Amino acid sequence: MLNKLIIPYDTRRFDFAGATRAATGVADLAHWHDVHAPEGEEQPGFGDQASAMHQKLYGIETISVLYREFVRSVITELVGEEVRYQHVPNWRIQLPGRHGVGSFHRDRSGGHNDCEITFWVPLTDITAENSLWVESSEGAEDFRAHPMRYGQMLAFDSANLKHGNQRNVSLRTRVSFDFRVIPASRFHEGLVTPHHTGIAGPIRWLPSHPGDPA
Repeated sequence: MLNKLIIPYDTRRFDFAGATRAATGVADLAHWHDVHAPEGEEQPGFGDQASAMHQKLYGIETISVLYREFVRSVITELVGEEVRYQHVPNWRIQLPGRHGVGSFHRDRSGGHNDCEITFWVPLTDITAENSLWVESSEGAEDFRAHPMRYGQMLAFDSANLKHGNQRNVSLRTRVSFDFRVIPASRFHEGLVTPHHTGIAGPIRWLPSHPGDPA
């Protein structure tokens, strides 16, 4: 199973940040906090991932279309076969001074499958001050940050590698989304469908090839 890998992609073809700026009116996503103030105190543990500002992102159809095409072209090529993919990605907003998702965890503790591959796609440049932190191997708990530039994504085994956020000590908001895929050769109807952390209901596993049954 894949451990961790930072992968570049073409932002001219898949300009998720540009689409997000255009749809939200936020000219600089790293200064999201200047436009959208925090909604109350940060909740302990996994925080508020279904806030009004998160819901604004979930409703952007232009990004949904871009996301589906991204999976069907870029992700299937990386995986080497067709996949089943999370019908809606998870949006994450880590404001300055906050954790966003604070509890370090392995996704399998939340009902995810070992055969899932997670892709974390930041829409802002990432430094150690506002990064996702991931252990190097299962049980190592030697967490390290993963600084990246816009146009890079992290593929990793989130079901088995413990990961989470430290407090964002920068003056920049981190905006990102992440999603999970299952190689078609490992998918079967007996796999569990974990609850989606941002919208109501469970994750639905959609086929990357539109002609396949959902």
